[in-house]
Amino acid sequence: MDDRERKKRPIVTYLLLASAALIQLYVSIVPTPEALRVYEAYSLFPVRLFDGVGVEALVTYIFLHGGWLHFFVNAIALWGAGSIVEREIGHVRYVLVYLSSGVAAGLAHSFLNMSSSIPLVGSSGAIFGVIAVLFLLMPFKITFALIVPLPAVLVGIMLSAVTFSAVWLSADGIVAHQSHLGGFIFGCLWAFTFDRRRALKGLIVAAMVFAILYYLGVHFSLV
Repeated sequence: MDDRERKKRPIVTYLLLASAALIQLYVSIVPTPEALRVYEAYSLFPVRLFDGVGVEALVTYIFLHGGWLHFFVNAIALWGAGSIVEREIGHVRYVLVYLSSGVAAGLAHSFLNMSSSIPLVGSSGAIFGVIAVLFLLMPFKITFALIVPLPAVLVGIMLSAVTFSAVWLSADGIVAHQSHLGGFIFGCLWAFTFDRRRALKGLIVAAMVFAILYYLGVHFSLV
């Protein structure tokens, strides 16, 4: 394997997946009091954040998950989108997108739930930022971010539509849609920072695909 091929390997994605897996394994095998201590120490609590406590949790919460199912869903999405994006934009930019989108997701959730004492955990906000970069810069790349192989433009449209709708309708539940929205928007900003012209083309492609899907939905009475 030459240096060029080695540089294109999604090493950061491997490391992110491995670190999250090891943390999940740890909280799964230790006694319950120790697992609760970890969640108490490293989850993101909005009410604490605005009291100036636990600011580091804006990063640490990304590496915690609520269980193995939560972890596997996020791991599939990260592998499906992250391995493509990392090869395209490089390791350093990829780390910046992932971590900053996760922080933005945590802030979005916290600002919209300032008095909440419910902990936020999971990498989905960071992953939404990665998917946004893929969505705008590589709309026709096939990804497994939703398990089923689909073009990135369809994945982006589907996820953004669900997320915007959930936030707009103030949907309750265990899914932190506001954090997803924050991560996705921040990822879009990164895409325009990396290549404004290419991101604009991706946005136009997405608008055209959305218009076609909407027309077909109306024509066949699906929406």
